[in-house]
Amino acid sequence: MAYDRGDICLVDFNPAKGGEMGKLRPAIIMSSAQENDMLDTAIVIPLSTVIEKDALPYRYQISKREKLQKNSDACIYEIRALSKIRIKERLTTLQKSELSTIQQALCEILGGCRTHA
Repeated sequence: MAYDRGDICLVDFNPAKGGEMGKLRPAIIMSSAQENDMLDTAIVIPLSTVIEKDALPYRYQISKREKLQKNSDACIYEIRALSKIRIKERLTTLQKSELSTIQQALCEILGGCRTHA
């Protein structure tokens, strides 16, 4: 299955360890299509149906659409790389503005991002 940055897919996060998010849940693909073609892993941000208001940069609300059946929070602080065999069906895709907000929040969490000259 081909997927790209901003796609929301079902991902199997089991087995979870410690405080990690587990179970089969939607997640945002953060690695690019080119990276996903080359590598055995993909970078993802899991979603949760537990909504926390005004929680940027750690969480960002995604409205239900297409096959994403519930409003969800992108748990930006839970970003991780995992095997592509954990990625199941594609549910929907983020709007460009949503993806941009999540990328900016991730940069803030990681201590800032620099643009290439």
